[in-house]
Amino acid sequence: MATADVNGVELHYEVTGAGPRLVLTHGSWTDGSGWAPSVQRLAERFEVVTWDRRGHSRSQDGDGAGSRAGDAADLAGLVEHLGGGVVHVVGNSYGAIVTLTFMINRPDLVASAAIHEPPLFSLLEGSPDRGITDALVAVQRPLELVGALIEAGEHRAAAEHFIDNVALGPGSWAQLPESFRDVLERNAGTYLDELRDPTALSIDTAGLAAATAAPLLLTYGTASPSLFPAVIAELAVLVPAARIGALDGAGHIPHATHPDQWTATLLAFHDELGHVAGKAVR
Repeated sequence: MATADVNGVELHYEVTGAGPRLVLTHGSWTDGSGWAPSVQRLAERFEVVTWDRRGHSRSQDGDGAGSRAGDAADLAGLVEHLGGGVVHVVGNSYGAIVTLTFMINRPDLVASAAIHEPPLFSLLEGSPDRGITDALVAVQRPLELVGALIEAGEHRAAAEHFIDNVALGPGSWAQLPESFRDVLERNAGTYLDELRDPTALSIDTAGLAAATAAPLLLTYGTASPSLFPAVIAELAVLVPAARIGALDGAGHIPHATHPDQWTATLLAFHDELGHVAGKAVR
């Protein structure tokens, strides 16, 4: 358990294992502890770094609202705090958008990247697929209600509505451990920053195409809402060299719900790169 002073905030992070450095960036509402089901297996082959993004759990809030670009700058600052050099990065959900933004802005720090289901719904606008356009319209309603609930101070209700109607599907909230529900409730206020950030669910597509010399793994769960695999398909068009992985039966947070399958997919990707058993990458 450690902290780093980065861009005016104190960020909490933890390091487990030894080997090539692998930095895991969590998504909305959660924190670095959400990677716990997968960390020990990854730590057998990597130095695994988990961290809480600013405004989440054990990290400090910033001055004013947070942003996608700010989180990406924090990730770069954390990597430099750890000694710099290229690292392997992993991101889930909104943390995947942060990771992609980090790749675009700081390609000098990226050895490889693996992302799962970034909600880059802007890539789907204008889709000729009626099912996709209907799903885009439908997802806006629960997001608006989530924002209204947070603004009214109903953070737990907002978290439940988000889980059941946006991220995981009906009935999922009831299946979550109480400790995890508490984390989601505690971080609701920071999610409001994301809702208010006009760039949160978008990406510099030209910058991404230019910045992906590093190997990239794109994954989605077969049990996830249809918008997520559609986003992965669009990213695959932008980055033709990317590897695509479908996690059978998994959803939006496979590192927590299907850790064996998710870690096996990630390790297979790194085995293809041929570096895991060799010299540590920093």
